[in-house]
Amino acid sequence: MNFKRVSDRENALLEADFSLDEVTYAVSNYDGNKAPGPDGFNLNFIKAHWAVIQDDFMCCINEFHRDGSIVKDLNRAFIVLIPKTGNPENIKDYKPICLIGSLYKVLAKVLTDRIRKVMYSIIGETQMAFISNRQILDSLVIAEEIMCKWKNDKE
Repeated sequence: MNFKRVSDRENALLEADFSLDEVTYAVSNYDGNKAPGPDGFNLNFIKAHWAVIQDDFMCCINEFHRDGSIVKDLNRAFIVLIPKTGNPENIKDYKPICLIGSLYKVLAKVLTDRIRKVMYSIIGETQMAFISNRQILDSLVIAEEIMCKWKNDKE
């Protein structure tokens, strides 16, 4: 099979050290009003004190880049059950949410932004699900049109 591959330039972009600019962009464009993770800080706190903590934050992110792993304590998450009704009586009356730490959220955003820059060069035009501006239902419409054309041509 002949799979699409990222170019050398795209590969260099994916493997480059994280820059302060791209991490700052991720922090500033993240919704800061979400619930805090196990670290107790939400992104509004990170944004408000970015000038003070950015060097330490970058140190952690660059350590991840260098070692390929994240410090265990920064990789923790809490699963919390939120009641769906005023008087929950069984497990179906709750919805689980996962509270993830701010560093992890920012790192995921930076990685997502990087991958987004190259993914269209390796993902085919027929991939519909989980791609911006593409709907999985489009595949069904196309399949139905093909079947109708095939049926009409057959008659």
